[in-house]
Amino acid sequence: MSLIKVGIIVEIFLFVGVFLWVKELNSKQNRQPSLSKKIIKNLKF
Repeated sequence: MSLIKVGIIVEIFLFVGVFLWVKELNSKQNRQPSLSKKIIKNLKF
């Protein structure tokens, strides 16, 4: 039982880790153009 419980816990942590990693990649892709636009606006002003 203990080995099965450990396996389930490990799978949950892996799933959460991958989910957060994908979420970070998506947020970085969305933030990069907005950051570059902000920098361009700051340079213009």
